[in-house]
Amino acid sequence: MKRAIVISAALALLVGIALLAVTMGGGSTARGQEESTPTPGPFTPTFSYTLDDAAPDNPDVTPAADECAVGAPCKSLWSVEIPDGQPNAGIFGRVIPSSIVDVAGGAVVPDGAITGKTSGFARAGPVGKCAAEGTIVPWEWTDLDATTDASTTTGSPSDLYSFSQWPTQLNGIRDSFLAANPGSALVRRMVGWSQWWPVNTLFFSQTDGSISYTVVVGDPTAPPAPTTGGTCGPVVIKSVLLGVSADNPDTPEDEGGIPLRTCIASGTFTVTVSLDRDDTPPGDAVVLEDTATCSPNTPAGSGVSVPLNGGTGTLAGIGLTFSQVTSAGSTSIITTTAGPPPPTGFKIVGLSEIPLYFDINTDAFYSGELTVCIRYDESQVAGPEANLKLMQRVDGFVDITTSVDTANDVICGTTTHLSIFVVAEPVAAATPTPGPTATPTPMRPPGVGGAVNLPPAAVAAESGAAAEGSGWTVGAYAALAGAAAAIGIGGWYARRRWLR
Repeated sequence: MKRAIVISAALALLVGIALLAVTMGGGSTARGQEESTPTPGPFTPTFSYTLDDAAPDNPDVTPAADECAVGAPCKSLWSVEIPDGQPNAGIFGRVIPSSIVDVAGGAVVPDGAITGKTSGFARAGPVGKCAAEGTIVPWEWTDLDATTDASTTTGSPSDLYSFSQWPTQLNGIRDSFLAANPGSALVRRMVGWSQWWPVNTLFFSQTDGSISYTVVVGDPTAPPAPTTGGTCGPVVIKSVLLGVSADNPDTPEDEGGIPLRTCIASGTFTVTVSLDRDDTPPGDAVVLEDTATCSPNTPAGSGVSVPLNGGTGTLAGIGLTFSQVTSAGSTSIITTTAGPPPPTGFKIVGLSEIPLYFDINTDAFYSGELTVCIRYDESQVAGPEANLKLMQRVDGFVDITTSVDTANDVICGTTTHLSIFVVAEPVAAATPTPGPTATPTPMRPPGVGGAVNLPPAAVAAESGAAAEGSGWTVGAYAALAGAAAAIGIGGWYARRRWLR
């Protein structure tokens, strides 16, 4: 029999549900389960993955079309079901093709933004008697983007519930992963409240471009208590990941409208999960597959408009219009937070005080002019919006601006080819503060043996935040769950903090 979680009798049912939440993320290192039998019974779970661009910011509208256009904000539904009477299972090895990626990583998503929703139900009861005596219990939580900045911690157990504070209880898990995977980096954290337990999900970028996930239920540093409980089928786990962030109504700020993920290439791709049943030794996982379709978005014709990142109705969204498309294809965008510095005297406008670079490409054949329009965030503009410039990277950045709609926060420009685009704002040169008058030191001209001390060249600061992009996305969930009986509930923190 695989390792059992030890809990108190009063918490047996609740921990069964909490551990079920862990299986949503992947193979757990500690799980509730049925007692094993000499001859394991049937195990026939099902898995589905659905992707579309309908209501991308609404977690209550379930994706159904099973298709998302390249460049559109794509909302996904990930679902696993285990039939009645069958054992629960750890879910691991989740593989999502590199064509479905985060738009700009976690760096520009504000803490507290709603990024998804997880729900489901399971039978929970005493180990060995779950199928006969267990009770069906539903559960649900909202996923919020949360800070990864360790300097924000208060050292309180309630940090596990907070999107604006970093929990020191996660330090060991973070550090162990980074030590075991040289070159990896913690790029995002999501936090949810599963009715009884905090659920923290850590996202790590790896050197091959993949993203690994670790789900932590409760407090991993809390000691276990002395009894047992578990879960069994029917098990239904559904996780909706939004294509555009939704506003958190419990905060004064508006965190909605930021694109989260999109397709960057067209085609039908295979998504894979592995389920390892709890009542047998490890190594007999059932592999399940489903497909996701990213559809072309650039048909042949005249005046072809292609919305990217949700179009100009969404922050950081883009409207691209081709004068003439002679052969259909797909137009994609990769939004990053790092790139070449702007021209002298300008700063790049983005989100959350972080610059955004829009790298647009197409495999469609076209002729004539292209019109590019970008929806900017007016809260990131210091001076008059009318002074903004739409710039395109050629040998350097060049101004292609044709209009600035300050009422709708949309800037447009024309070009004949695609590359990197930015919204730039002129910045006033700093006025030097007069210092004490010094007696000048005579210097000979350099041509006659003298030396000239030049000031160091200015170097533009660039964001180090990594975009989640190329490579296969492997959700190798190491579920580290402890019996968190000692945790106080705590409250959501209304003080907001932007990720850096």
